[in-house]
Amino acid sequence: MRRVVVTGLGVISPHGLSTADFFKALSEGHSSTAPLTTFDPSGFPTRVAGAIPAFKITDYVPKSYRKATKIMARDIELAIVAADGAVRDAKLATRGILEFMGGKKPDDSWFSPDPSRVGCNIGAGLLAADLNELTAAFAQAKNPDGTLSLTRWGKSDDPAKTSGMDQLTPLWLLKYLPNMLACHVSIIHDTQGPSNTITCGQASAGLSLAEACRSIQRDCADIALVGGFETILHLMGLMRWSLLNRLTTTSNDQPAAACRPLDQAAAGTVPAEGGAVLVIEELQHARARGARIYCEIAGLGASSSALGVGPPDSSGEALGVAMTKALKDAKITSDAVQMVVPSGYGIPQFDRHDAHAIQRVFGLKSKVTVAPVRGGIGDMAAGSQALDLAAGALAIHAGKIFPAVNCPNPIEGLSVPQFLTSANLEHVMVATESLSGQNAAVVLKRYA
Repeated sequence: MRRVVVTGLGVISPHGLSTADFFKALSEGHSSTAPLTTFDPSGFPTRVAGAIPAFKITDYVPKSYRKATKIMARDIELAIVAADGAVRDAKLATRGILEFMGGKKPDDSWFSPDPSRVGCNIGAGLLAADLNELTAAFAQAKNPDGTLSLTRWGKSDDPAKTSGMDQLTPLWLLKYLPNMLACHVSIIHDTQGPSNTITCGQASAGLSLAEACRSIQRDCADIALVGGFETILHLMGLMRWSLLNRLTTTSNDQPAAACRPLDQAAAGTVPAEGGAVLVIEELQHARARGARIYCEIAGLGASSSALGVGPPDSSGEALGVAMTKALKDAKITSDAVQMVVPSGYGIPQFDRHDAHAIQRVFGLKSKVTVAPVRGGIGDMAAGSQALDLAAGALAIHAGKIFPAVNCPNPIEGLSVPQFLTSANLEHVMVATESLSGQNAAVVLKRYA
């Protein structure tokens, strides 16, 4: 079977706009959660967030494509920034990168891929419409008593007036379709191979990675851009997550310590934004062009809790199934894994499911290191597992186990690192349960 490796990483997170920023903060045990300033959150019980530093999307889009930025929602912009970083990290001279470079590769270490052999699988969530745009449209479609008229929304009863829908630009919808993340990245970098968008919450990136890996193993592609992105930092997102009781409401006065994954004092997660793109590649293809290899994708597993939206049962069975499948696919036993990067949301019910799944698979007395990422950045839904995968790949490549942020008193039975340590990591498992029942597990392996 064709083997698949990771040859590029692009990360955008509350820690910064680059992979280096992300891993530096992870290694230092830094928290980037802070007071929410994207909008006025005073009417909400949660007023902390993991927000990304300011950036200009036009800095990451070739000049010939900048007009398209007018129809890019925030989630799309995040994907474009990270994809730019990942492609540069992998030294792939794609169409978009070459335009930035004046049409010429910097040196012979850069590789020009066959576009028809490059895929793009990017997970996405529910892209929230701009409320200013919608409000203007709703105002135009009001009945005399102030209620919304669906008739006036689609057609005005006064020839001198426009309908509510007419207040929206003709291409309005293209800003908010989940597949537009992969669409724009594909156009910019001219990826003509297999492409798809998976919308399975926090497990989106792992499931996208699995599909892309299988495409490469079936010889349908040699390279793929894989990841997931989402922002929850908007009024609709904060309202939705507040009503679902997912967010902490007790740490507004200590935002850096608000998200406490797998800690006994966990009281809810922190809304955030971000994600990552991984460049994955067939091993011999990567070796032939002299690519740097972060790690190998050794095993993949998936499952569903079948419970829908809401807390899972505390048994850990559903996530454990995905983890067991990933181990079987990697042809290893649980003893071969040195570190697990769990979901670790800081939501007590889900944290217990995480803990029990790990104990089911690795044993009640297992010494496997459990290193959550959420504590310093919060949860960005479809972007979450993408960041966990990047963290796992970086840990293997650097030979470092990063400390868990805000987890001084972990759930009993878990070995959670408190300090940065050196380690010869052979296998790292990234195991994620989404908040809506889908689960994805990936075994990363050191390449030697």
